[in-house]
Amino acid sequence: MAETHFRIALSRSPKQEKTMKTPPILLKYLHNLTAKARPNFHKTASKKNDAGFTLIEVLIIVLILGIFASIAAPSWLGFINRQRVRTVNDRVFQTLRSAQSDAKRTKSDRVITFLPTDPPTATINTVPAPTTPLQTVTFDAGGEIKAGQVKLTHNAVSLTPANSIVFNYQGNVNELPPDPVDTTNKRLVVTVSAVNGGGKQCAIVETLIGGMRTAEGAECTTP
Repeated sequence: MAETHFRIALSRSPKQEKTMKTPPILLKYLHNLTAKARPNFHKTASKKNDAGFTLIEVLIIVLILGIFASIAAPSWLGFINRQRVRTVNDRVFQTLRSAQSDAKRTKSDRVITFLPTDPPTATINTVPAPTTPLQTVTFDAGGEIKAGQVKLTHNAVSLTPANSIVFNYQGNVNELPPDPVDTTNKRLVVTVSAVNGGGKQCAIVETLIGGMRTAEGAECTTP
């Protein structure tokens, strides 16, 4: 039995013996590769961790952002002012239309009086006016528009009552003031403008039967 094992061992070829020795060589080669790769990995990680911005780069970025902000700020402010003017003017127009409708519905006069307040305010009364107004309307978009942002002007100073317009029970207008631009014509012009610029808009009552509309620009001239 022992002799048989001895013969088998002697019968192995040199190629087989070389194959048997291959795994240790591969292991040694892989070990050497791993040992070389580790230092390179730490160096790469260190470089990534050290990456950042220099002071000059940060200053350049801040300068560019400042330039963009200086260009965009006036346009943004103008847009906000136009939105405020549009909001208040729409509210003025709705107030006029609502008073006219209430006059026809209740068969009684409605008097809208514009007050010199900031933000702008108007009262709505009957004739003769009671001690307490039927309604007080503040044109501040529910508190979003603060004092010093918009102003309201009109040409109703010469009317009776002063600074007011009256819709009778038929929804007609008892009296209209002279047009600020064309004095041969008569119409009420209530103008809303932004204090810091941004255009202006207006609500216009242009006929004695109470016809009204909105406008902007040159048509919105008031004394």
